[in-house]
Amino acid sequence: MKLKNPVLLAGLLVALGSASAFASDRETLSVGAKAPDSAQVEAFLFPEAECENTQYQCLAVRPSSERSIGMELRFRTGSSELTPEAKAQLVGLGKALEARKGKLKAGEIVIEGHADARGSAELNKKLSEERARAVVKHLVSTHSVDGSALKPVGVGKDRLKDASRPDAEINRRVEMVRTSI
Repeated sequence: MKLKNPVLLAGLLVALGSASAFASDRETLSVGAKAPDSAQVEAFLFPEAECENTQYQCLAVRPSSERSIGMELRFRTGSSELTPEAKAQLVGLGKALEARKGKLKAGEIVIEGHADARGSAELNKKLSEERARAVVKHLVSTHSVDGSALKPVGVGKDRLKDASRPDAEINRRVEMVRTSI
């Protein structure tokens, strides 16, 4: 097969490669319903922390893309109250963020609240934001995390984890995202 216009083909391939690169510019560590330990959270969200307490030159760098910890914090339907299980899941994250005290920029950690597809879009947006705020409040009060570093955001039902089962409990979740600022 002979190509009639190799420049056009090369341009198309570059465009396709760029589109796929932007399709998912967030790395996610999904821990599901288990509680990640603080070392796991710190190693994934803050790899540069490894170099902060060393006597030798270290070449670790800050990630260039967003990174998130996907946690299936359990919320009852229509509720933003953290369950005892959800509070237990947040211990490792709280310890990792507490260890970063004074090193996080304002809004660097986005707490994304999500909802399942039950109810109206407006109701789910509000509920998911309340869930994100509940997590922020818990992390600040229990783990002395700097509240200005945390930004609660309600996503609503726009990004379902399991779109084939829109009412599934797995869609009622919170993700912690370290932005690439």
